[in-house]
Amino acid sequence: MSQNSMGALNSNFAPTNGVYINPSSMLDAKVWLDINIVGVGAYANNDLVYLKDNSWISLLRDISKVSRGEKNDSDLPSDDDIGYNQGKKNYHAYNRNIVAAPSAVWSQGDFAAGLAFTGRSYTAVRKVPTYIAQFIENGVQGYTPQHDIDYSVENLRVASLNFAEIKGSFAYTFFKRRRDMFMGGVSISKFFSIGAAGANIYNFDFLVDNDSVANVVSLQSDLMYTSNPRFNPKGGLGLDVGFTYQKMLGEAASYYPNSPKVGCRSVPYKYKLGVSIMDIGSVKFDEDDQQYRAYDFEQYSWLNYADEDVDEDSALDLFAAQQSSETDGVVRKPNKVRLPTFASVQFDYNLWASRIYVNGTIIQGIPVGKKSFGLRHANSLSVTPRYESYWFDVALPLSLYEYRHPQLGLSFRLGPLTIGSDKLISWIKRSDLYGADVYVYLKVPLRYHPKCKSRYGGAKGIKSQNGQKYKKYHPCDAYN
Repeated sequence: MSQNSMGALNSNFAPTNGVYINPSSMLDAKVWLDINIVGVGAYANNDLVYLKDNSWISLLRDISKVSRGEKNDSDLPSDDDIGYNQGKKNYHAYNRNIVAAPSAVWSQGDFAAGLAFTGRSYTAVRKVPTYIAQFIENGVQGYTPQHDIDYSVENLRVASLNFAEIKGSFAYTFFKRRRDMFMGGVSISKFFSIGAAGANIYNFDFLVDNDSVANVVSLQSDLMYTSNPRFNPKGGLGLDVGFTYQKMLGEAASYYPNSPKVGCRSVPYKYKLGVSIMDIGSVKFDEDDQQYRAYDFEQYSWLNYADEDVDEDSALDLFAAQQSSETDGVVRKPNKVRLPTFASVQFDYNLWASRIYVNGTIIQGIPVGKKSFGLRHANSLSVTPRYESYWFDVALPLSLYEYRHPQLGLSFRLGPLTIGSDKLISWIKRSDLYGADVYVYLKVPLRYHPKCKSRYGGAKGIKSQNGQKYKKYHPCDAYN
């Protein structure tokens, strides 16, 4: 799914994608059964570190040539090609990866259901102050311009989460009248936790005296990581909820999508509006599989900080001698990591002949409370024009990452194969690379119910249903 796969997220021919933005979007799909064979995606972005003047395609081409002996290792980027965007007040980093195993969505009449098997990974870092960005670039011990200065960190959050899930979805059209359709959907996920880490730095005041002494004035924090990552079936539950309103171009009361009940006829919508809240819940870990430390102390002289020997098996015990109780912190349930919950509004408009659409989607990440470990989903605002048909889709999403960083993407589907990116420019144009994005899906979409011999009610144009006969459906212009 990558960040959100904006180019492939709203296609009426891909309900297995739409369920990840709004579970009610499965209804009135243009395919009776959508089977996802496999899907993979990765998204990464930050606003501090970048690769100078390059593109991902040219970089991959150079790596390939080096592997074949056509170029030397010296032709690949070195440390000198790494740049730092200094001068911002706060910095962040965000990464999401997904592997989608076989999944399917069935949509018929007033009902839709789906089942998905996925593996997901997230990492989020937020509120990194300017001076820490300077330390990241230049180091601490040898960067004397930042010695003998008082520093303060507030509400720095770091979290990483890895888990698998089984997601079951159900949607229902609960009201139809004239040209109005109202639909609701819900997804329930069963999680299988694998590994996680979290750091909530509520307050950290310190002074770097010189290259060997640092004074910790005060530190209040909660820290956690899984020292024994494993596949745990007791990973907890998650919930998605969504609603969709559709303004139809024809009568809605007697419309049953993908159903032989009325000759499998299709009534297009003029526009639809959806609202949803996604990824409600937490992933749970066994306390025996993790380490947790809470620190709240003052006035500590950290001698020879650069030479500190950190034990990988107990990395959080760095300041253990300064703390009387290391398990009584602000976080109430340190064995749980909250999902990147987000609220979303989607608007989709049928511009021409049920082939050309334009979609607008807002995604607002919901902040994690002070008393929890967790991730905040990245915010975005996107506008995506697209052309779609059974055999071919193409979309051009223009999005604002965190509402201020513009991204241009491209997605296309040819038959069962979908390939896309929400950060197209970084692939094809030489620029400063702050991140990358790519996603690929392989699907088998079954367009019609098996009893539908033709799109409009049978080969002979007449279909019997409950003792009645339906003449072959001839759409007018409004129905395409």
